[in-house]
Amino acid sequence: MVRKYKTEDEYEMIPLSQEELHEELKRLTGWEQLNKAWIAREYTFDHYLDGVEFARNVGEYAQKRMHHPTIKIDYKKVMVEISSWRAKGVTELDIEMVQDFNDIYDQTGDFA
Repeated sequence: MVRKYKTEDEYEMIPLSQEELHEELKRLTGWEQLNKAWIAREYTFDHYLDGVEFARNVGEYAQKRMHHPTIKIDYKKVMVEISSWRAKGVTELDIEMVQDFNDIYDQTGDFA
């Protein structure tokens, strides 16, 4: 069964209030607020190629959603940052996607 993902165009691109964002971040493992408009998480891996695989999987998932995070690979660490440009902040779509990024991480290779 193929899962149908909503794309950016299928969401009302309204940024979460700072209170809503704070509450969401409490339940999201590893995610932190960078500034008013961006959230980020650093993922750590035992092997360089596991991080590369994770970044590729996140990229493929983001392409399906047509909503693209910033992904930075630094040896055994991968930093993912996300925001909604149209909304100028973090939206429901971003929160949904970072939950899936965490699931992708849990399914990717060996990690520290």
